[in-house]
Amino acid sequence: MNRVVISGIGVVSPLGVGFTPTWKALLAGHSAVRRIQRYDPSSLRTRIGAEVADFDAKPYVRNRKSLRLMTRANQLAHTAVRLATDEARIDPATPGNDTVGVFLASENQIADPRHVLEATVQARNDDGTIDIERLGKEAAEMYPLFFVEGLPSAEMFFLSDEFGFAGPSAFQSGAGDAGVSAIGNAYRAVARGDTEVAVAGAFDDAVSWWCASKLDRLGLLTADSDPGAVRPYDRSAGGTVLGEGACVLVLETYESALRRGIQPYAEVVGFGGGWEPVPPGQIWGDGSAVATSVRSALREAAIEGTEVGYVAADGAAVPRADAAEARGLRTALGAGADTVLASSVQPAVGQLLSAAGALNVALAAAALRDGAVPPTLNLEHAGADCDLDWVPGTARDLTSDYSVAIGRGLSGQSAALALKRI
Repeated sequence: MNRVVISGIGVVSPLGVGFTPTWKALLAGHSAVRRIQRYDPSSLRTRIGAEVADFDAKPYVRNRKSLRLMTRANQLAHTAVRLATDEARIDPATPGNDTVGVFLASENQIADPRHVLEATVQARNDDGTIDIERLGKEAAEMYPLFFVEGLPSAEMFFLSDEFGFAGPSAFQSGAGDAGVSAIGNAYRAVARGDTEVAVAGAFDDAVSWWCASKLDRLGLLTADSDPGAVRPYDRSAGGTVLGEGACVLVLETYESALRRGIQPYAEVVGFGGGWEPVPPGQIWGDGSAVATSVRSALREAAIEGTEVGYVAADGAAVPRADAAEARGLRTALGAGADTVLASSVQPAVGQLLSAAGALNVALAAAALRDGAVPPTLNLEHAGADCDLDWVPGTARDLTSDYSVAIGRGLSGQSAALALKRI
């Protein structure tokens, strides 16, 4: 099996375009959570979020026709890929790119909803119901590329078209678990020799009106309008807020990175997944999926829980979910749970859905490279069931050689990656 390393990281986050500004802002304890600006959120229960301000994808998308077809989520993803491949020195349309693998994840579900609003309004009856027959007639006249632009995996085409990537590929839908799994699948492909280089990560515009309107009543989000309202693991936690962004990593064999003069961030040494039954009407289970995924990753890495120095955690800021996560980590790490540092960046960038898991992998890698751990903001009094060191307040030093990144889904899914310092 090949050794697999992370040779490039591209990030677009509410804290900045590029991984370095995002990483520095997280270590400094900055937050991008504020009242939503892109649309009027007054009809929603949750009116704050974390947006990427003044984002312009033009410098990162060379094909202007593709740019016109891209949703905002696709633009975020494409920009992150460009940043990651620039750092890893992989140029578009270069001979050999046809073997590069692409593994992406997203909850990207719809094109610009304004394309269908006029047809919907025209088909509305006086009592508020929709006349399906009339909607069909109106829909025939609406924007013809609406469904094409809204394909969840459209970014796979845009990348292949611009970069010439044609190696092994996969696309999956989900939350943070899908982001970690996309990178885990790329890790397996490179380790097995299916490809020497792979681009992997996740993207979502979760703070968009479409996504926010669906998640607003699930008990996931806070109703508090204070930008400091997101308090993972705190006994006063009342929910998170939505964010948007993309995180993409370049994975390649260690030998390839050395040959090209690349200094990797870290080595990927283990990957695991888990699932737990979720009771009807609830979103999270008992944390057993977290325990299963982390234990699987540690087993493949051939390390003990006591060797893990940092966990890039989820931090849903919902008491039941936070307690389940803490329980799962304590079960998986054993005695290591008493000394491990763990933190969540949701108070700084919001819930990024699939991109949250990918960003956690980037953070776990940078923590090993730089010997630093970002803090969990707004945490004042940890809940009785959240008895780990969540790094409240300020960043902390890290001396351990191993870190773990986890991503959690909304229906009992969990995935974990184990990383090693190089």
